[in-house]
Amino acid sequence: MDVLNVTLRPRFSRVLTIAVWAIIAASLVSFAAVGDVEGLARYAWPLLLVGFASWVAFWQPRVTISPAGVEFVNLIRTRRITWPAIARIDTKYALTLYTDTTKYSAWAAPAPGRHAAAKLSKTETVGLPESTYGAEDRIGLGDIPTSDSGLAGYYIRRQWEQYREAGLLDRVDGIGVVTTWHRATVIVLVALLVATVLGIVL
Repeated sequence: MDVLNVTLRPRFSRVLTIAVWAIIAASLVSFAAVGDVEGLARYAWPLLLVGFASWVAFWQPRVTISPAGVEFVNLIRTRRITWPAIARIDTKYALTLYTDTTKYSAWAAPAPGRHAAAKLSKTETVGLPESTYGAEDRIGLGDIPTSDSGLAGYYIRRQWEQYREAGLLDRVDGIGVVTTWHRATVIVLVALLVATVLGIVL
């Protein structure tokens, strides 16, 4: 049995975050270079807010697959879902794991747009985990292995099916999901937002 331990992030997200940070750094340096103290005082906080928000939205989110289960690190909270708690795996709009009581989506694994179907080759639809296929052995756009949702879904389906076939998906206490809120992230966002408003108004 293969045992996975992998972390996945959106492929373009880090490039976008670095680009945003570069623009912000250049803006702050330009204010300082011309000695525009008033402009720096007024616009530094909004720029820092945008920079931090881009980190929260594009750099921090990830999907981690391990022997213990699946972890979704989203914008302001983390979900840890054990393997036995997973009842169904879906990728229609984003990677989504269903339990008996609710569903949990991964910000870091969005489904591709419809243009992805035009680039799909038949070789990409062969040899995927059994639960990937729907009617007539077709797969959805979100299951394309080269997409963020499809790659994460492939790894999770493969591991989940192996555990199921080995009889390891016994019932767990409760729903087998632990939620952790990112309190520090929320505090920093609120603080930067307040500083931005005060800097513009005052």
